[in-house]
This record gives sequence, C-alpha cells and structure tokens, in this order.
Amino acid sequence: MTTRCLALLISLVILPAALSGCLGSKNTKESPYPAAELEEGFKERWVTKRVGELLQAGAATDGLQARRIALQEFKERYEYVRGLEQPVR
Repeated sequence: MTTRCLALLISLVILPAALSGCLGSKNTKESPYPAAELEEGFKERWVTKRVGELLQAGAATDGLQARRIALQEFKERYEYVRGLEQPVR
C-alpha cells in the first residue's frame, strides 16, 4: 500500500504541473511586429519561387540577375507589402 500511496502522491504533484505547462516551458519573446514578419516571410518565399521560375525559363542568366528581376516584379505586384522595412508603430 505504501508504493501505491507514493505513486498517487507523485502523480498528484507532477501531473498538474505538467498539464499547466510549468515543466519545460520556454519563455519566447514575441515580436512587436508580427504582421511585418509575416509579410517579410511571404516576400522571401515569393521571390525565391520566382527566381527559380526565371532561371528555369531562361529569362535570367544567373541567380543575382534573377533575384533583381524577381524583387522588381514583387514591388510592382505587391506594392502594399512593406515587410520589415517600414514597421507601423
């Protein structure tokens, strides 16, 4: 009976702490500009995809030229996306 009581006591102490997130929780600092980071991530994914398309189509001779073209196209197509360049306070 002692082992059963000990197991019950341990489970009553550890289980609530584990379920509440107290054990092993990490304090992550959230960004003050989550929307800007989301836009920046979208921009990077779109540009990377477009660079691949431009290189595959032969519209650019190298990656640097393709990236310049893709960035220009992104500015023209998504002019409302600012990303991390000008965060709104």
